[in-house]
Amino acid sequence: MKAYKSRLTTDISYLSNFAAPSRAAAAGVLTKLSKVSRDLTDARNTLKGQRASTSSVAKGRTEVLQALSDSLAASADARSSASAARSDKRATAARDAKAEKHEIGLAIPLFESGGKALHLF
Repeated sequence: MKAYKSRLTTDISYLSNFAAPSRAAAAGVLTKLSKVSRDLTDARNTLKGQRASTSSVAKGRTEVLQALSDSLAASADARSSASAARSDKRATAARDAKAEKHEIGLAIPLFESGGKALHLF
């Protein structure tokens, strides 16, 4: 998992600062979100393949897996927001961006506690 530390930090930071894009910026945002989703999926698949050596590591692993799941949901909401913005549906884009904020808000505390248990952060 340490190989994903910097990518996850960057991706989570991007998601935590996400706002509904303008119509002109939507295509670039969708490209970035595609990379973010790929990184999150790769990290989740890697972590699923690892086994815990202690109960605290097992708890940390479970928390990080849940955080990755919440982050992937946030990424999907962000993609929906960018797609709506590209279609010039501003109200839908704003609603989806708000849903994204909620999902990433659930993920961050889990990343913090689970990441400490796994010695990632």
